[in-house]
Amino acid sequence: MTELTIVRSALLRFTRGACVSRAFAETMREWAAPKLGWLTAEKRATLPKNATWATYLATVEGARESVEQSPSRPQRIGGILARVLHLDSFDTALLRVLVAGLRHPHLRSLLDILTMRGMDLAVILGVLAGAKEDEAEQCVNESVLLRLGLFDLVGDSDGSAYISSHWAVGELLARGAASEEAVLSALAGTCQTSALGRIDFAHVEDAGFLIDLLAGALRERAGGINILIHGPPGSGKTELARMLAAEAGARLRAVGEADEDSEEPNRYQRLHALHLAQRVLGVRSRELDSEGTVLLFDEMEDLIGDATPSSGGWIARRAGSKVFINRLLETNAVPVIWTTNTLGNVDDAIVRRMSFVLKLDTPPRSAALRMLARVARDEGGDLDAHQGVANLIDRVPETATVLRVALRAARLAGAEPASERAAGSLVQALCGGRLPDAGFGSCDLDLFETDRPLDDLFRAMRDGGHDDVSLLLSGPPGTGKTALAHHLARALDRPLLVRRASDLLSRWVGETEQRIAQSFERARDDGAVLLFDEADSLLFDRAGAQTSWERGQVNEMLTWLDRHPLPVVAATNHPGKLDPATLRRFVFKLELRALGPQKAASAFESWFARKAPASLAALGTLTPGDFAVVSRQLRHAPAVSAEDIVERLAAECAVKPQGGGRIGF
Repeated sequence: MTELTIVRSALLRFTRGACVSRAFAETMREWAAPKLGWLTAEKRATLPKNATWATYLATVEGARESVEQSPSRPQRIGGILARVLHLDSFDTALLRVLVAGLRHPHLRSLLDILTMRGMDLAVILGVLAGAKEDEAEQCVNESVLLRLGLFDLVGDSDGSAYISSHWAVGELLARGAASEEAVLSALAGTCQTSALGRIDFAHVEDAGFLIDLLAGALRERAGGINILIHGPPGSGKTELARMLAAEAGARLRAVGEADEDSEEPNRYQRLHALHLAQRVLGVRSRELDSEGTVLLFDEMEDLIGDATPSSGGWIARRAGSKVFINRLLETNAVPVIWTTNTLGNVDDAIVRRMSFVLKLDTPPRSAALRMLARVARDEGGDLDAHQGVANLIDRVPETATVLRVALRAARLAGAEPASERAAGSLVQALCGGRLPDAGFGSCDLDLFETDRPLDDLFRAMRDGGHDDVSLLLSGPPGTGKTALAHHLARALDRPLLVRRASDLLSRWVGETEQRIAQSFERARDDGAVLLFDEADSLLFDRAGAQTSWERGQVNEMLTWLDRHPLPVVAATNHPGKLDPATLRRFVFKLELRALGPQKAASAFESWFARKAPASLAALGTLTPGDFAVVSRQLRHAPAVSAEDIVERLAAECAVKPQGGGRIGF
């Protein structure tokens, strides 16, 4: 059925009986005269000016059907849409009529004339689609096309009526999408592909359950399935959603990401897009058993209402109906994955209607390094060229959130090693303009002098599966307390959050306690190992406190240490200054001492790649920090011999307060 067939049918069906009206006949003659060649497929067809409307109708009716036009582009697109929606014969015919009435000027103008004469538009369309006249209006109003909101019949104040369409349908017809995927993308959201695999989200313990949940929901066509993923910006929520859908054997379509002008949509437009996608895919899934689709609604704050962002990323002044949203969540035919940066933005009533709520933290170091390797392969580069980015991951876990854009920028600049510069610029902006201090490289636990074997202890912490572990590290400066905390974080595959006394102590009453609480909360939210450096300034003996607020900050620390569920490390050079109640808060107390002769010799060989001379044994207060200082000296003033290095180590010992001079010299 083409536009020509539809217009001919409308003329012959709805204008015969009106010929008794002279005014109507004149109107129709004026309409048909310039179109007679098109109506009869005879380019030079004409009739006398005084020809009656009956003559016009007879001429049209006698036109040769064999030369009927081939389907136009809008009609071909309508055919694709009918296949996508699995329409029955009536709805398929109605779709062709609606498309012609919307896009073809001859039918559009004819419908204007007919409706202005008082004819019902729904009846006209239904009859043209093949319905009986007494059933036509009901058939049209109950059609899938109108129920989905793809088309609508609108009445004007002057008594006329016209066809309108959803903006996505209008865009399809105007741009000429020529495939089923293009039609589905316009109506149900663009198809998302996963750039990461399940191994990249090995740190997400519930990933397997969520994959099984989606697969089961699709298999049984279960309604009301919603998964909420929340976490800080850049934690990988969208990528996780893509992976979950792919592993469940489903397509993932992102809905409501642009309006009809490819610009930022408002709440109403996003909600309308979600409704349309649910209806289109719901109809499709009932007709096609093998089809599996999951929807992604990113940044679900928009759904809550016309809300206003406030401080801390939270949303204020929500609008919109809670009941409407609740029913939407309970009845959605297609599973939806929702994402938000802050769970506090989501009303409890919405949370209770979720099938699962997942908190996604910044990826741990091991996952971030796997992602780095994958992105490097995707960008056609060598992982070794991005070692600087790997080092940056150790310092700032948020680096994992900018890997793809940073490595792509480096590739486009033609300089792979520049990926560290690109990533650093992004991470620096995320960190408020200042990068954290450089961390520590690999750490050899055999080079620490302590009262128990560290390797066995750290292995037990890593493999035990218990997170409520705490360490109190004490010892002179340079014995490696901070380096040991970094090593523990890497061993547990967690980021390290460092807090020094200068970060927490405030001159304002109550603010120190607030900063302490915020540090523990941040570590809990990030899943981080929390290191308190200079802990004696925060956990000092309350017996020496002169004011109540001094005792209050110690009480705050002790209270949090009692209930914090994740690893905590405290480092101090002065364990004797700690409050006695502090000791029972730490599961392990490790004293780090100066290196003995054997470990000092091993450290010498490790740092300087040469055998330690016998004279090294005479230095009784060497620490790993001394070796690190001398190693940096050698970058600027190379040593002439191993003895020269020993001399420099001796100089470091000599300046220590405890008077660690050379023995036997």
